[in-house]
Amino acid sequence: GGKDAAGSSPMLNAVVDEAADGLLVTDPRGRVIYANAAYLDLVDASDSHDVRPVERVFIGDPDVSEATYRLAQAAREGKRLTEEFRIASAPPAGTASWYRVRVRPIERPSGSAETVWTVADITRERERQENVFQELQHAIDYLDHAPAGFFSADPSGEIVYLNATLASWLDYDLAQFGTGGLTLAEIAPGNAGALMVTQASEPGSVRTEIFDIDLRRRNGTIMPVRLFHKIAYAADGQPGPSRTLVMVTRLDDGRARD
Repeated sequence: GGKDAAGSSPMLNAVVDEAADGLLVTDPRGRVIYANAAYLDLVDASDSHDVRPVERVFIGDPDVSEATYRLAQAAREGKRLTEEFRIASAPPAGTASWYRVRVRPIERPSGSAETVWTVADITRERERQENVFQELQHAIDYLDHAPAGFFSADPSGEIVYLNATLASWLDYDLAQFGTGGLTLAEIAPGNAGALMVTQASEPGSVRTEIFDIDLRRRNGTIMPVRLFHKIAYAADGQPGPSRTLVMVTRLDDGRARD
């Protein structure tokens, strides 16, 4: 079991002692007055008399030390705070662990104030997030280098995304495009109005149209394309960002594309 705080309810202790997250209670001077079994296991304490406060458990890494200092400062000031940090040296060798630590004060009628520390190992949660992020990066990479162009524009005509394929066709640097500012009027002069829908439509509807138009490259030359242009409308009938697939219909020498 955990180390009991004086005057604590045995039933309450039994409940928190079975909690999955580590729970620690410290007095206003930072001394440990209660730690549940999960905390003892988390900090590898040999028994209830070998309980160290959080700021003494996670030491060595400067980034972690700063986080635990902020937590200890919040505890002294009776404030709430949450920090997440990474322990690079956690076993087994070559792996890392992530922890989420929270502090919150407990005000008692007597005027004394204790602090509850919650320590959660969120390594698996972070690993899942990292896997999702990697999958998203792969999906973006697939879209970026698809054998067709793709762009999305907001209702005002500003292009909010274009893939690397289309950027290459139009001779735009994706790094420069990241600052924004490219509009439909710049790449589709004379046709931008047809691609910009500002009037309300049937709520929740989706409209897809096909356009055969000329896009203009950065150097001013023309590129004939076929657009598959899709716009979805919100519940209030207002258009959302368009999504447009771009297929080249003719090569630079005038021959039809297969």
